[in-house]
Amino acid sequence: MLGTTMKNLSIRVSQKPFIDRQKFPYGFRKSGDFSIGEADILTGYGKTLLALECGELSPETDDERHFLDFISGKVEAENALERTWAKYVRLSRGKKHFYTLHSSAASNQSDYDEDYSDEAFDVA
Repeated sequence: MLGTTMKNLSIRVSQKPFIDRQKFPYGFRKSGDFSIGEADILTGYGKTLLALECGELSPETDDERHFLDFISGKVEAENALERTWAKYVRLSRGKKHFYTLHSSAASNQSDYDEDYSDEAFDVA
């Protein structure tokens, strides 16, 4: 399930798969936001990472301590696990941006009525 790049890290694998049904109701793989490898990292390590972040677990290894330094902003992400967690946090806790076809919701059709004339389309 987990890639070979993760075998070099000494971070505990979660006992149960990590699932965020609120933000990713169809799972990480089907969300379209994560690669298969990233989805596997979140599923396998997510509960451990969340527990470390919340203080429910104490770090036992240098990699776990580095992860805590990373999430507190003391160091940059150094591996796929930290980059994936940063992506998850950004997507799950960040603001959602919505884009429309119009520049503002206040635009009105009457703004465009001056440019339209029935005479130009007279087919009779």
